[in-house]
Amino acid sequence: MTDLVQFDESVYQILVSELGEEDALEVLRTFLDDTSGKFSTLATKFEDRLELRREAHSIKSSSATFGFSVLSRLCRELEVGSATMEPAQMLEMVQKMQQSFEQAVVFAETNLLKSGATAA
Repeated sequence: MTDLVQFDESVYQILVSELGEEDALEVLRTFLDDTSGKFSTLATKFEDRLELRREAHSIKSSSATFGFSVLSRLCRELEVGSATMEPAQMLEMVQKMQQSFEQAVVFAETNLLKSGATAA
């Protein structure tokens, strides 16, 4: 696991215990699909700081639900800093978030979605 993916298995196991394994995996798939599209919005919305903040908030909350703590932290930094960050800073943060998300996707596909495994 790299520095941009930190998976908290205990958080994911709580979700599995609440929803059941099949439903947790379905929600995870939806998160991965939906979040992928949000990055195109983030990459083009530096003038609309409110929209940028909303998207960062949404990804932050969802990634925390699945135990992707680094992605959640990066999103929180953008959410909180969006009002004062320069466009170059926001772009750098979005790029870090996207890298973390891409690594989370690989992790999820390898360890969670493969054969319905519930943890790495």
